[in-house]
Amino acid sequence: MSMFANTEELHRIMAELWAAIKNDPDMSRKIKESKLIVQFHYRDPNGLITVDCSDGSSFNVYTGDSDLKPIVEMFMKADVAHEFWLGKVSVPLAILTGKMVAKGPVNKALALLPVLKPAFEIYPDIYKKRNGTKVST
Repeated sequence: MSMFANTEELHRIMAELWAAIKNDPDMSRKIKESKLIVQFHYRDPNGLITVDCSDGSSFNVYTGDSDLKPIVEMFMKADVAHEFWLGKVSVPLAILTGKMVAKGPVNKALALLPVLKPAFEIYPDIYKKRNGTKVST
C-alpha cells in the first residue's frame, strides 16, 4: 500500500512541503540561485510537481500538468519520494539502483541536496498533519 492515498493527497503534501521550503530564507535563497526548473514525476499514485526558479529571483511550485520545460526531471515511485523526505534515501544510490531516474544536468540538482536537508525535519509533521498518520524517521 502506498504512503499516499491518491494523487490529490500526494500533491497536497508535496505542495505544502515545497511551500515550507520556499518560506525558509536559507533554503529558498540557495534554490533560487540554482535557476533550475525541476520536475518530479511520481507513480503509484501518479503525480507531477514542478519547481521553477528559472529567473533566479522567484520560487514557484506547480502541481499537475505544466507548460514549463524542465531542466532536470526526476522519476520515481511516490513512496521513494516519501522515504527521501524522511532522509532515508541516498539520491546517487537510488539513481544507480534505478529507484530514481534522472534526466538533464543531474549534477546541478544533486548540488542542492545539502540545501534541502532542513526539510527532512519539516516533512514528517506535514505528512502527519495532511495524512493523519505518524511516520517514523
